Amino acid sequence: MNPPLSFQVAVLHWSTIDGIAQVIEDELHTLGHRPFPVFNNAPIPPHTEIVFTSGPYGQLYAFLSQLEGWLPRNRPVVVHWNTEGIPSPVLPWFLVRMISSGRAWLDRLRLQNPGLARLRLLSILDKRMLRYRYVGDYAYLYKKGLLHVLADSSALYAHIRSQHGLPTVYAPWGATPRWYADLQIGRDIDVLWMGKRATRRRSDLLDLVRHGLRPHGIEIYVADNVENPFIFDQERTQFLNRAKITLNITRTWYDDNFSRFALAAPNRSLVVSEPMLAHCPAIEAGTHYLSTPPEKLVDTILYYLQHETERQEIVERAYQLFTQQLTFQHSVSTIMAQVAYYKKEK
Repeated sequence: MNPPLSFQVAVLHWSTIDGIAQVIEDELHTLGHRPFPVFNNAPIPPHTEIVFTSGPYGQLYAFLSQLEGWLPRNRPVVVHWNTEGIPSPVLPWFLVRMISSGRAWLDRLRLQNPGLARLRLLSILDKRMLRYRYVGDYAYLYKKGLLHVLADSSALYAHIRSQHGLPTVYAPWGATPRWYADLQIGRDIDVLWMGKRATRRRSDLLDLVRHGLRPHGIEIYVADNVENPFIFDQERTQFLNRAKITLNITRTWYDDNFSRFALAAPNRSLVVSEPMLAHCPAIEAGTHYLSTPPEKLVDTILYYLQHETERQEIVERAYQLFTQQLTFQHSVSTIMAQVAYYKKEK
């Protein structure tokens, strides 16, 4: 039997503290690879075999554009694990492609002509239409031979991309030991919300649920960086160990929000969510979490706060799923298997 392939992998860190990149490095090391960090705005070392990027949590093309100066035969295999959303899936794809192409072109224009950054229009666009930027960047990078393996945390988005000419591997968001622990502490938080409010839709629904619970003496702990600070790492694990229920509300009706499940479930906090699309088919509503229309979120939360045995049954099934099957290691392994296949075919 041939030994498993081992690659030297440069893992992009978007900032000096990049928890996702660190977890990817952990799992690559466990799988027998040799990961090392490379930071945004820094050069990719010569003779790098693989570049592994994720997110993106910055401008992906700006980082990978440095490879345009390399001879094609010397370029590393570039893999990107997309964890961001796409424009509305009900839009005709030809329209999404056209807008995305233009959005990405404007970014390249500004990168190549720094003086244009002072133009008000380009400055305004910098933080807008990001989902179109991602679609446009991936298409351009793939066409130019600067992106070789694309993975997506959403099965739905992976299918859409593949259907429209960009082969995409499905690699769901998973659990990692860095993000969970059994702290054996009391669950003194009835309901936890964590993350940006971000959109009016999400903010209004969060407030609606909150106001509906208050007459019953139930309060939501809101970690939105406004009312209370965001929670990360060990502090987040502690809060999730204290929370009986973690509330999930999406920015848009079609978002992939299952990364929240991968944090809550391994810490045995029950996820109560509005209905979501089939981004991660392995996670079943009613089996691993509760899905209910927005107008019934309050009633569902109250029911499962009052019926602990039923809550614990769902919690335990979710815990087993995320610690045994839906893991970061499994997803990284799936992505690296595709990298190995690409290198072999190349």
